[in-house]
Amino acid sequence: MNRTLSTLVVILLTFLFAGSAIGVDETERIKIYFSPNGNCEKAIIEEIGRAKSCIHIAMFNFTNGRIARELVKVSKQGIDIKVIADMESSSDDYSKGRFLENKGIDIKYRKGHNRNNLGDETGLMHNKFAVIDGKVVITGSYNWTTSAEKWNYENLLIIPSARVAELFEREFNRLWIKK
Repeated sequence: MNRTLSTLVVILLTFLFAGSAIGVDETERIKIYFSPNGNCEKAIIEEIGRAKSCIHIAMFNFTNGRIARELVKVSKQGIDIKVIADMESSSDDYSKGRFLENKGIDIKYRKGHNRNNLGDETGLMHNKFAVIDGKVVITGSYNWTTSAEKWNYENLLIIPSARVAELFEREFNRLWIKK
């Protein structure tokens, strides 16, 4: 009983302090969007346009031409762009991966971590996030696709926090160097 109570107190304190770890001022600046037709695409393009040094993207499904063209535009202005996409998208005719590669943007394709009984990786690289300048995170269920913008019920968060960006950047780098 005492052990259960102690565990409960620790959990409650963890949530209490974890909530304040980001800080009220930062959480009040989080922008939240919903689709369909909730301006997610526009918000992403605006954030890409604000980049000063680098954009690192891990995106499961990326078929949105407008977002791809904005990435090419800012890459020509010297912004370092790296993209990680799911392995399946490397052969998808609608994926913007090849388009970005042909425009000189670094892209790597990854599978998930699951292994089948033959030892093959079968999982998905199912992340949907971008880190801009190590300061802003774009994340949510929203794939960078026309379907997500026009037909699907999706969500998108833009989080202006260097502390949150650091965590996402760490995950991006782990996936980027993965063999």
